[in-house]
Amino acid sequence: MKKFLYLLFAAFVAVGLSACSPDDNGPDGPETEIPDTPENPDDGNEPENPDNPDNPNPDPTGKTLIVYYSFTNNVHTIVTDLQTQIEADAVRIEPAEEGLDYAANNYAIGSALIQAIRNNPNDESSYPAIKSVDVNMADYDRIIIGAPLWWSNMAAPLQTYLFQHGSEMKGKSIGLIVSSASSGISGVESDAKRLIPEGNFLTPSLWIRSSQTSGCHSMIADWLNEIN
Repeated sequence: MKKFLYLLFAAFVAVGLSACSPDDNGPDGPETEIPDTPENPDDGNEPENPDNPDNPNPDPTGKTLIVYYSFTNNVHTIVTDLQTQIEADAVRIEPAEEGLDYAANNYAIGSALIQAIRNNPNDESSYPAIKSVDVNMADYDRIIIGAPLWWSNMAAPLQTYLFQHGSEMKGKSIGLIVSSASSGISGVESDAKRLIPEGNFLTPSLWIRSSQTSGCHSMIADWLNEIN
């Protein structure tokens, strides 16, 4: 009887340890800060809002700059509408090499660019060259980033700009608008926070699916009311 109870106890302990073990087959997460989502809400201890967790989005002051990239022109359409609703300057990021067909061969060029950044995100040579943009970041207090989603990440040319100038956005209010066909935007949010590590990110980000682009006006208006 004692032997039976001992075996029963041992089996119970083994089951308990197994239930607490990590899932070795789970997917690898991005090596960046996890973005705020309904499942991972901002608890007020993030660096962007350390002093006022009850008001994560400070009131807008000073000038606003929109920085965006657009291959299909969906983001360009969104930014054009945004500028009818707020006063803001806008700069469009362009690849240094003109005429690239990103859609060719199942978007092979864009896929390779994203993979290069994933492999070495801290290496400047991993990022594709872009045309020079003349902006004095000190003139702006709020930056709105318009980003297409490529393979769960921010479009590569826009990542280049933020890699080069993200440090200049320290302490500024950062809004994020993401365009995608259907995929979620958490990877783009993570890229933005990696590339602008000391930005004060406004919540929530605005996600506009490509099918919603033509009707984006009301979505933008609602978002502006939410972040202001």
